Amino acid sequence: MPAASHPFERSGLASLSDLETREWKQLFSQLEGEQGEFLAKASQFRSPEYKWPGDPLHTWSRVWEYPYTYHHLQTWRRRQPGDKLPHVVDLGSGVTFFPFSVARLGCRVTCTDTDPVAGTDLQRAAGCVPHKPGAVQFRLCGETLPFETGEVDAIFCVSVLEHIPAREKTISEMARILKPGGLLVLTMDLDLRGDSEIGAKPYRSLIQVLETHFAYRHPDRTVHPADILTSGAGPYPVAPRGGLRFAVREAVRRALGRKPRPRVPFVLAAMGLVLTSKRPPG
Repeated sequence: MPAASHPFERSGLASLSDLETREWKQLFSQLEGEQGEFLAKASQFRSPEYKWPGDPLHTWSRVWEYPYTYHHLQTWRRRQPGDKLPHVVDLGSGVTFFPFSVARLGCRVTCTDTDPVAGTDLQRAAGCVPHKPGAVQFRLCGETLPFETGEVDAIFCVSVLEHIPAREKTISEMARILKPGGLLVLTMDLDLRGDSEIGAKPYRSLIQVLETHFAYRHPDRTVHPADILTSGAGPYPVAPRGGLRFAVREAVRRALGRKPRPRVPFVLAAMGLVLTSKRPPG
């Protein structure tokens, strides 16, 4: 009988049952330790202006997205020549432990973000957070990605694309900077209720654009609806709104004839795609 495949060897929706596997537990434990090292140094690099959570690993979607992304980058890196550091881009990086974990695989990681505070903090972190044998650097991002055509060997983008208004432009830019056959690992949150960015219609459009520029490295595998990791399930579900203040505000909204807001601000599902560039050589 053939050996069972790794639970992450697929594209598609995140599964609650993935979090019960030995493979996920090993990866999560490793990344948890590396994030702990990163956070222990935070006083040396964290700016008070940085607005995002400092512990992204322990959130409802990242608990799956980071191990998923790491697995595919690790598998890909093992197939690359060992005598060089492939160039990998963290698109929409913020300031997290994750690019340092990828650098430890033997990659030259360039973080890119629209927030200059992220650049300041990452450059400081690179001076005190372990990440050898690789390297971590930063480039500020604008409407176009700050890379030459075909400069990059791989890109990972974790829960960022859904927050970018010009998604088609960003996808085109990712295709431009990737070398022919380059790797793209993309994770995102899908809106199940209609209150957030990527609902059913935008998702169809997004997939059409992605399939124009990229081919699937791993096919989509169906996940049973009862097994989908959502913002209301899993080890770190999104907490509902509550308290007297929320109740009073909703009472006022009803009195004014306005639509009441749900107690849970959104219902999302996480998914990952493993793609390769279709751009021909030359």
